Amino acid sequence: MFYNDRLKWDLAYDVIVVGFGGAGASSARFAADHGAQVLLIDSAPEGSEGGNTRYAGGAFAWGNNFNNLKDYYKQTYYPFKYDPKVLDEFIERVMDMKEYSKKYFDIEAMGTGRRPNGEYPEYRNANSMQSQSMTTGMYNGGFWKLLRKQVMDRLDKIDVWYESPAEHLIQDPDSKQVLGVQIKRKGLKVNVAATHGVVLSLGGFENNEDMVQNFLGQGSLAPIGTLYNQGKGIDLAVEVGARLWHMSNYDSHGFSLRNGDAREKFAYMINWKSLFNGSIFVAGDDGTRYYREDEEDRHGYKYNHGNWIMLPNQNHPHIVMDKVQFEQLQNDDSAKGDQIRELISYAIKADNLDELAEKISAPKLSEAVDDYNFLVDQGRDMFLNRKIETMRKFGVGPYYAITIRHNILHTHGGARRNEKCEVIDMAGFPIPNLYEAGELGDIFATKYIGANSIADLLISGEISGTNAAKNIARFKFEPRYNQFTKPNDWKSDAGTSIADFEAGPRQGIGTSENGISDTPIVVRVTASEDDKLAKIEVLQQKESPSIGGKAIPLLTNKMLVSGETSVDAVSGATTTSRAFMDAVTSAFEQAKKN
Repeated sequence: MFYNDRLKWDLAYDVIVVGFGGAGASSARFAADHGAQVLLIDSAPEGSEGGNTRYAGGAFAWGNNFNNLKDYYKQTYYPFKYDPKVLDEFIERVMDMKEYSKKYFDIEAMGTGRRPNGEYPEYRNANSMQSQSMTTGMYNGGFWKLLRKQVMDRLDKIDVWYESPAEHLIQDPDSKQVLGVQIKRKGLKVNVAATHGVVLSLGGFENNEDMVQNFLGQGSLAPIGTLYNQGKGIDLAVEVGARLWHMSNYDSHGFSLRNGDAREKFAYMINWKSLFNGSIFVAGDDGTRYYREDEEDRHGYKYNHGNWIMLPNQNHPHIVMDKVQFEQLQNDDSAKGDQIRELISYAIKADNLDELAEKISAPKLSEAVDDYNFLVDQGRDMFLNRKIETMRKFGVGPYYAITIRHNILHTHGGARRNEKCEVIDMAGFPIPNLYEAGELGDIFATKYIGANSIADLLISGEISGTNAAKNIARFKFEPRYNQFTKPNDWKSDAGTSIADFEAGPRQGIGTSENGISDTPIVVRVTASEDDKLAKIEVLQQKESPSIGGKAIPLLTNKMLVSGETSVDAVSGATTTSRAFMDAVTSAFEQAKKN
């Protein structure tokens, strides 16, 4: 929307960051570190922010040879074009990622050992890119908590608004500079000025079916990350005249169970080696096979005549198996055994193939089974090159089919950005005061390489936040406040900084970030003159109300009765119990010294 003299500003910040995922957290952190007062907003409620970073493994790309890295990346772009300045800047910073980890997180990054020969080992210099991690273990939320903590440690410089989606960017009609953001906040439309800049870090559009169809050409994809990536960043970018790029590029992990929320539990079964071993295959819409079931996942890209392309989307695919295979999976003793047994519990059963074909609307299923058995007899899968030792002929019924759905991890399309993370307009010039970070418009044009989105969110977050804070907008204004807006509507939703909690004589403040919630548990403990546990006050906690929230009062009572800070955990709330005990123990030790 365009600014006019009748528009009333409700308040102003130096920098507004739209989207509290990994990139937004990084951008807000660096903007604050360069002196900016920052407003960080997200459409998700507290506890659901984090975007796809909340679900990510947490590994980031690293390398130590610029020329080799660039050669590798260029091959993954082919035949797509790339921006040399943007790619060079990215590679230079990828080479510094281990130093970045130490400098900004005080953590020595560790090699993950994943794919030491690269995700595309066929390419030259594939081993020049290695995965590093700042956390122990992967897919446990640890990396997201590191980024979130950087924001929570700077609440004197950063205000956080949850459930406050951006409605529009506010743009000067003449200079085209972005002046601020209209935000939907507690039922109000709040106009917030950004005196230095706005950073778009809203993630992708994988939950927007219209955009998925229009930009990806796919009709049915199951998101396996956040449910809040609705493509609003695309709308905001288009609204101010940005040029889009990489709109057709997305990543996947194959398919998920098609059963509502349960699909997320089975998002990565494309990598379950014990699943596709025997009389089993994946049937497309008509019942025939369409991809190699035992091929290693490359973020959804499959081998295709010398290239790797995104797995062709089917509208209602199924995993099909015979009786022997079903019984084999029932007795699977691999690490995935329990998940496999749950997976096959959703199977559709039929006495014969014709009956099964009718139940799943797959008219060529019997023909596909005959072809599969023929390949086993020949000792070679001439169709799809699956390893013959993983194939066994289908025998007698009953037969089973599990309904699955192709999934989507994240998209890459968005506004085109330059090496300074400035958003580019249709004429190729930066739109004043507008920056971008993260998966929204990232640099990846085609084949995605694992660990690079994490590297990119750290890199683009630093660049965008730093440049937005240092930028001086040309627009000057006198705030005219909306008389119906309540000041409380403008307050930060984020928890109080630990430094803001006070401790008196014989008191200590303890905290733990190891609970279920992202918000740390904070307690104040009072010690008696003879060093006994006298009082426990819970100053902050957002554990689940039905489990952790009920456990904390029980634990408090146990500790005060026993006089010990280490007591038996509450059944069903072990994680919360341990975190609470850690916080109380730390506070008690401080209290005895004060």
